[in-house]
Amino acid sequence: MKTALYILAISFLINTSLYSQRDKDEVDPMFTKAYKKYEDKDYSGAYLDYSSYLMKMPKDGSATYNRGLCAYELKDYKDGLTNFDKSISLGRKSADAFYSRGLCNYQLENYKIAIADFDTAISLKLNYVKALTYKAAALNELKKYDEALTLLNQAAAADENHENTFYFRAITKYYLKDFEGSLADCNKALSLKNQYETYFWRGLQYLNLKRYKEAITDYDTVIQHDPKYAKAYYNRAIVYYDLKNYEQSLSDNNKSIELNPAKQEAYYNRALTKHQLKKYKEAEPDFNAAIDLKLNDAKHYLWRGANYYSQKKYALALPDLNTAIQKDPKSEAAFYYRALIKYDQGDDKGVIEDCTSALAIRKTYDEFYQRGISRYNLKDYQGAIEDFNESLLIKPDYKVAILERGISYYQTEKDALALADLNKTIEIDPKSFRAYYYRGKLKKYMNDLTGSCNDLKLAQSLGSQGAGDEMVKNGCK
Repeated sequence: MKTALYILAISFLINTSLYSQRDKDEVDPMFTKAYKKYEDKDYSGAYLDYSSYLMKMPKDGSATYNRGLCAYELKDYKDGLTNFDKSISLGRKSADAFYSRGLCNYQLENYKIAIADFDTAISLKLNYVKALTYKAAALNELKKYDEALTLLNQAAAADENHENTFYFRAITKYYLKDFEGSLADCNKALSLKNQYETYFWRGLQYLNLKRYKEAITDYDTVIQHDPKYAKAYYNRAIVYYDLKNYEQSLSDNNKSIELNPAKQEAYYNRALTKHQLKKYKEAEPDFNAAIDLKLNDAKHYLWRGANYYSQKKYALALPDLNTAIQKDPKSEAAFYYRALIKYDQGDDKGVIEDCTSALAIRKTYDEFYQRGISRYNLKDYQGAIEDFNESLLIKPDYKVAILERGISYYQTEKDALALADLNKTIEIDPKSFRAYYYRGKLKKYMNDLTGSCNDLKLAQSLGSQGAGDEMVKNGCK
């Protein structure tokens, strides 16, 4: 039964726009000095010089605005907000001032207030592409993706060369599950500006579109640019997992957790990878960590329960599987694993009940097979045959189902059908001692005593415990 990783929602990575200063003072040397330092990207020096200038001219809205730009570039968004507020109160009621204040509110996660600022900026400047773009980014954070898409379409129509518009539209389309559209916007954004965050998002679209080689290439690019980018390792681990390259997936999950120990999804994904590598004991603490860190959906209990099952820790597995079913009554895999535990505990009626529940959700060859085995154990041979038939319709080469159907045919005295299945089993697996054993018993009833003895001898040589007794009954030499 295939294990599925999920892709988490990833927080937005903003491509920060650089601003232009306003109203350069050609007379005051302190203002001019501050202005030049900002242009040279010496934001700390510019901030200090603007502060000195404002000691003399405290009501200069332009200098206050420019100091806000310095604070923004220094990532002091609260101070930036204070300066933009003051510049607006001093009369700088321009579109850029409201846009800049909106960006500070955006960075401080005051998304609704940011939207109000962007709205004011747009009202003052028709088709203000930056304000439209970042209003949409704020709407994304509020999960209002349809509204965001409308604004981003408007921004793209107004300016087809603004990279951030296509970057954020790619993110919006991702959340609307338009992966092809998101990929196209990532490509457009990259054609305008080579930003490693855009490679990150493009890698995510390639992952969703199962274009794994291209996804790995993009995540390699991101990691080369920033070797401490935990989310890139996390997503690349998912790509390797889907490619069944579990060792590489494990390595990337390890790095993701090393860089961000609080990321609960990484523990869950690492646990799944260890489970696939049959490192069940090592997977156990990771499943525990994920659940302790408040990952408590049905699938988290399901796969911890499955991992306990793989260690035969049934007393721990059953509560987890019960919890998974309680949280998601359509968790087909949880019913199946619970059926396997009941089988090991000799509860064939319970197996049939859980397999029936699982099959009502999704029909799989292994669930039909498992229910068939329990029906056989309860001597419902015809029911067993029907389940093995269903299993083989889904997987025609499923050798254990062919064998068990042959044995069930033997029990119902359908000798020709039994012989065909036993022959087919031996053709697929020449070392199947059970197939030789039952074919040996069958041949006796078909009056082929020599063939019966030969098959029973082969069965005994391959490890059958009962073949010797049958040989004695047959008088085999």
